[in-house]
Amino acid sequence: MNLNRRNALRLGALASLAPAGLLHQGPAGAAPAASELQGPASWAVRPFGLDEVALGDGIFADKRDRMLHYASGYEAARGELAGPDRMLYNFRANAGIPNPDGIAPPGSWDDANGYLRGHYSGHFLSMLAQAYASTGDGRYRRKLDHLVSGLGECRDALAAAAAEATPRVPGRSGTALRLTGSPLGHAEHVRLPSGLVDALTELTVATWIKPAAIDRTRLPDPSQDPAPLLNGAKVFDFGADADRHLYLTVRADNANPYPRFAITTGGTAGEQRVTAAAPLPAGAWTHLAVVLGGGTATLYVDGAAAASGPVALTPADLGATAANWIGRGQFPQGSVQYLGADVDEFHLFSHALGAGEVAALAEGSGPGGDLASYRFDEDPGPVCADSSGNGRHAEVVAPYDGRRHPGFLAAYPETQFLRLEEFATYGGNAGIWAPYYTTHKILAGLLDAHRVGGNTDALHIASGIGEWVHSRLSVLDRARLDRMWSIYIAGEYGGINESLADLAAAVPDRPEFLETAAYFDNTALLAATAAGEDLLDGKHANQHIPQFTGYLRMYEQGAGEDYFTAAKRFWDMVVPHRAYAHGGTGVGEIFRARGVIAGSLWQYPNDPNHAETCCAYNLIKLARNLFLHTVDPKYMEYCERALFNQILASRRDADSTASPNVTYFVPVRPGQRRGYGNTGTCCGGTGMENHTKHQESVYFAGDDGLYVNLYMASTLDWSDRRTEVVQTTGYPFEGASRLEFSGRGGRFDLKLRVPSWATTFTVEVNGRRQWIDAEPGTYATVRRRWRDGDTVDIAMPLRLYTEAALDDPQIQSVYYGPTVLAIKHGPVGTDPATGLIDIAVGDDLDAAFEPTGEPLHFTADGYTFAPLHLGDEDPYHLYWRRQ
Repeated sequence: MNLNRRNALRLGALASLAPAGLLHQGPAGAAPAASELQGPASWAVRPFGLDEVALGDGIFADKRDRMLHYASGYEAARGELAGPDRMLYNFRANAGIPNPDGIAPPGSWDDANGYLRGHYSGHFLSMLAQAYASTGDGRYRRKLDHLVSGLGECRDALAAAAAEATPRVPGRSGTALRLTGSPLGHAEHVRLPSGLVDALTELTVATWIKPAAIDRTRLPDPSQDPAPLLNGAKVFDFGADADRHLYLTVRADNANPYPRFAITTGGTAGEQRVTAAAPLPAGAWTHLAVVLGGGTATLYVDGAAAASGPVALTPADLGATAANWIGRGQFPQGSVQYLGADVDEFHLFSHALGAGEVAALAEGSGPGGDLASYRFDEDPGPVCADSSGNGRHAEVVAPYDGRRHPGFLAAYPETQFLRLEEFATYGGNAGIWAPYYTTHKILAGLLDAHRVGGNTDALHIASGIGEWVHSRLSVLDRARLDRMWSIYIAGEYGGINESLADLAAAVPDRPEFLETAAYFDNTALLAATAAGEDLLDGKHANQHIPQFTGYLRMYEQGAGEDYFTAAKRFWDMVVPHRAYAHGGTGVGEIFRARGVIAGSLWQYPNDPNHAETCCAYNLIKLARNLFLHTVDPKYMEYCERALFNQILASRRDADSTASPNVTYFVPVRPGQRRGYGNTGTCCGGTGMENHTKHQESVYFAGDDGLYVNLYMASTLDWSDRRTEVVQTTGYPFEGASRLEFSGRGGRFDLKLRVPSWATTFTVEVNGRRQWIDAEPGTYATVRRRWRDGDTVDIAMPLRLYTEAALDDPQIQSVYYGPTVLAIKHGPVGTDPATGLIDIAVGDDLDAAFEPTGEPLHFTADGYTFAPLHLGDEDPYHLYWRRQ
């Protein structure tokens, strides 16, 4: 017997830390305690670790090896650790740590200014951990350790910076407060006391500001005009909400790029305004004042009236002013904008000053405000002292304000999270994408580095991130959380609830991690789904699929039965009702109407893509995890379909060390083609993971025996039973597989999955036919005492069969065994009437489809059909009309 022990001692000392909830990928080479091998109490079966199952020769090993080529060769010409250094680039830049010469960020969404930067590094961690667990190759471990170590250094540098008090800078007189603005700054702003201007019928606000110039080189598109990024940036904003407030902005809009004062009780449409006729200079001190009283508002620039006009509203008309700010505006807005400027000598008066008094302030000789006066001359810190004697002290709100939890780790400032809490939307001036999505990928990568790659520091860093997330979200009410998670894209958080539940399992003395996972409940959708109400039409698919995997993990940790119910019912709303022939889902990135498959092919003409690969990644994960609880064969049926078709098809059949060479979409609109590459994108990240863990679901162990779920050439090291199982097969090119047992064996049931298409399924043990139940779509059971040298031969002859779209029985796809076959052909039209190829196929498929002699290739009615899993860029038709 030659059992796989190549990494047996790697995590021995850490076995007690291995999270029970994480055993879908066991610690690489570790020998976990018996209790850990059982997994959560709700599991009916448990998976094996990636180091316990080795791939044999075949199509999956080929795809895996191409990804390993990328993992080992990425930037290898610059040195073994240059690849991880690229993944650290944005983290180091954010933490103020110099990057090595010649190193650049990964690029695309993860470039130096990308709003999703850092996410790809998390996927890269997972890929390295899985590659190491699968192969034991020290190159992957060295890269992994270097990346984790670098992330730890960045975390420490960020924590040290956060511990410093908010600094002051040289001002117009004494010191000033620097607000770095948006989209490239930290969104510092000042919170003034509520009720500050309540009941006033007159008001004067005066201050010095020095607007900052935006560095074009830091913009995602350096050629763009930076001036419009200042549109709407507020010097101050006092009021109740976005409908009832008064404000001064440094730049009104593109048509009026000048300072503007406005007051309204009816939103933007009801604003009463005065607008200057000249822009403010960048990099120079300018005195601004607004005087409101007697039915007139006057805007002064450097002591001279720049605009004046009738304004009937007064602060008293606004009601209670609970939101009063320097450097930011009211929310909710489409994108919250922050002021980029140094601010000094901010004075509020309870009456209207005369022109001479305003001029005196501009000359530096006037008195301070009688309502409040902020000179920013106090010691550095988050408090801005009121020098008027009224005690109306203000507070600086900033990522670097001395109050941030030291566990924070990201490749951009904490501003992204602050903006989300104020309901900023994706893109625009707010410069926000999906901050908690990025956090999830980093956290998941660190957890993989710990449990799969054996890096002890990774769990410590991951725990810090969990503590930081708790510190941010635990102070927010449920209504705000619900609104955050409902925001399209910006509120996307991936499966961070899954990682937090995993973290709760890994660190069982920290129950707040499970509590933190619940902060991410998408409550309305969660409740509706648990009740069986399908609300998925129009939802962003990959924003929601991983949420339900997270709910399932939370259930495992004791969070409640409803989470499990929601996960199961969500699955049934997607598969088969929104699943295409290759297992993918979505039009572009969006779930569409239940049961509409054929109708979705051209329903959205501006989006020719379907089936985002990330969705298949997450649906496979959800199906697999549901199977662990239910042992329902339908989940493994889906895993086979999606894995043998969309996932295999998602990796190009060509090596690359510059790109993962994977797809974003695997389209189903007739005549489309796949595009490969995707460095820095979400599907590039999940693609790296997909092809370094193909063996994760081949075998599961249960109290009732060994489950063989997938027919894939592989070797199982079943250390619990001191047994090795070698599976030899040419599947999916042939409908047969052989299992060879060596070692101790013993009495247990062998559970063999009978694919739903396998109308014939026979089993021989040591050459003798077994008379067993083998209904399609079930598990056939062989009960015996297994001995060294036993062989099991499975025959499941491949056959042709078609599957009709749910909404049109004439529109079909054809399979040969598990493999979906696609017509090799370009587009022939742009709508259902002309865009589908018509093929004359009778009841006898074997007569209609003629093998070409090339594996899994056929011709029918003059058209060539080939397996979708071929990683080429040829156009194809997955669906056709059967005549």
